[in-house]
Amino acid sequence: MQQQVDDKEFGDGGQEEEEENQEPQEVAEPATEEETLVLSKLEEMALEELMRMLEHKSAIVRSGAMAVVAGLSVTTQGRMAIIAQEPDIIPILVEKIGGQSIAVEAAASMALVNLAEDEAAAKRVVKAGAGQKAMERILTCGADQGSVRETAAKLLVNVSRIAEGRRALAGYVADGSAEIQRKLLTLLVTEYENSRRIGGDHLASLAFFFENMAQEVTGALVLCNEEDFLLGRIVKDLAGNNGDRKLGAAGTMKNCCFHQELHSAMASHRDLAALLCLNLVGTSDEFDDEDREGMFAGLATKCRMGGKVTESAELRKTIYEALRMLTRSRIGREYLRQEKIYPVLREVHKFEESFEVPDEDLIELLELVVEAVMLIDEPEVD
Repeated sequence: MQQQVDDKEFGDGGQEEEEENQEPQEVAEPATEEETLVLSKLEEMALEELMRMLEHKSAIVRSGAMAVVAGLSVTTQGRMAIIAQEPDIIPILVEKIGGQSIAVEAAASMALVNLAEDEAAAKRVVKAGAGQKAMERILTCGADQGSVRETAAKLLVNVSRIAEGRRALAGYVADGSAEIQRKLLTLLVTEYENSRRIGGDHLASLAFFFENMAQEVTGALVLCNEEDFLLGRIVKDLAGNNGDRKLGAAGTMKNCCFHQELHSAMASHRDLAALLCLNLVGTSDEFDDEDREGMFAGLATKCRMGGKVTESAELRKTIYEALRMLTRSRIGREYLRQEKIYPVLREVHKFEESFEVPDEDLIELLELVVEAVMLIDEPEVD
């Protein structure tokens, strides 16, 4: 059986460089002699003592202690020490999301991003409610708090790597949380769209969150709900320039296509097939008027004006896999056939064969798509 896209994650977030235009944080008073002494000893403290410093009366000391925890979470050894700590520090870190101190919140969130690389720890992060708080944080803090939103987005990516995280964020029909989560996810997609127009595009990594969510049928159903059809809004990033957004959009499409019961909903949106093919279009002299006839307007225009096949083998593979998933149903095959994508597949096949050492796996995958799209005599039973 075809497999879905691997779970996407972010790691070692504590090593990222500071942004040039990071939003202003609260101005702390100069450290006292006592605070300076405590700060100088933080990194030498045992983890248990360091945990006590998180509740210190001084905001400066609390912030310093949390920064040390975030630093520890960058290394495997440090993460293992934090994970083994009793009592469990993870709920304490989650409590800091949305707290009064931006500095403490930033360090706590980054520690959670790194801790969630470990599957067992990720389950504890989910159980403590980190995913829900990260989602709400994105929706409630202003666009001027870019680094807060960016870290929250990365936390959502990592907690949605595991099934427990995806299911919690999709909600459950039995307790009524599914409808609440659907509304929150819709709002999140709107924020994700708006982020394209804001300097820094701090929510670009949410593309991988949507990709992960689409692995669950409940998540894919939300994205393909005809009332909102969030998938169509996400896949528009395939026409953009951001590499992460493109890859996440293709992965989201692929994972939605894994669920054949959703093919009918997708087939009612002509632009999806066209958007998938945009990054596979080469020079204009490869396509004549007959090739472009019947194509979706945007794809026909791209073929007429010409473009450049994406250099990302990972993106091309994900697009081929999405198309392959669609060919698993009669509805999907007929959809791709009607959208006249064969000329694009024909030319990108030549592109794949032009390498000095062609990737035979990519060529085989592409040929399976072409074979299904060009199939004339459909079987009576799918």
